[in-house]
Amino acid sequence: MSHATRPDSRADSGTGLGFMDGVHQFYEGARVARKPHLARYAWLPALLSLAIIVAGLALAFGYTGEFSSYLEAQLPAWLDFLNLILVPLIYLLSVLIGAWSFGFLAVLIASPFLGDLSIEVEAALFQAAPQHDPSFIHGLMGALGRELRKLVYYLPRLLVVLGLSLIPVVNAAAPLIWFLFGAWTLAIQFCDYPSENRGLPFRNTLALLKQNRAAALGYGSCATLAMAIPVLNFLMIPVAVAGGTLLYRRMQAQTLPQAG
Repeated sequence: MSHATRPDSRADSGTGLGFMDGVHQFYEGARVARKPHLARYAWLPALLSLAIIVAGLALAFGYTGEFSSYLEAQLPAWLDFLNLILVPLIYLLSVLIGAWSFGFLAVLIASPFLGDLSIEVEAALFQAAPQHDPSFIHGLMGALGRELRKLVYYLPRLLVVLGLSLIPVVNAAAPLIWFLFGAWTLAIQFCDYPSENRGLPFRNTLALLKQNRAAALGYGSCATLAMAIPVLNFLMIPVAVAGGTLLYRRMQAQTLPQAG
């Protein structure tokens, strides 16, 4: 049995998992996702994600080109040298932000298939997994409804983060705020699949992550960095699902005894 599947020695200590526990579970997810028998559950969401990411980046590049041309036209002649700095910087930011954003969109769209992958990860490592709904249509509708519920949770918080980014002085910390927001949302996204597969409400996932917030941010930080890798981030999605499933199991072992 791998280290990821062993019960945490602190299960009865009354404390949540730590930041490095979350980082470790993401690393373990990368190891688990390479198992050959899981490949057939990973290739379809990976290809779907790749198509969305490539199309999204192509669209983003088009708008970035227009914006760069507009910016160049606004610069006075004596500042032309800034074009050598600003234009590459704009394109770099466009790639990084676009890769993360469209990668996240790909995760939302591929969610019905990623739930199956989470089930297979549990079956492979723990010899037991929640029973999957045999009705594809029922499962698909349930997954889409779940994603809408998450969007209801994400969007108000996204607006708050956006508002903070526009406040003078406070916006100096905007990159860190956006990073932490991304880490938290991805921890929710990928740790929710095993919860959904068990028929548990979304609020249970939130409660579990809040009790293990440091671990959630550790895992989410790794997922956020991985999702920012242009194009290759589609390969990280199966890794993130496997890691999120392992983290969910660890958090259950850590937290549920305290709730009893």
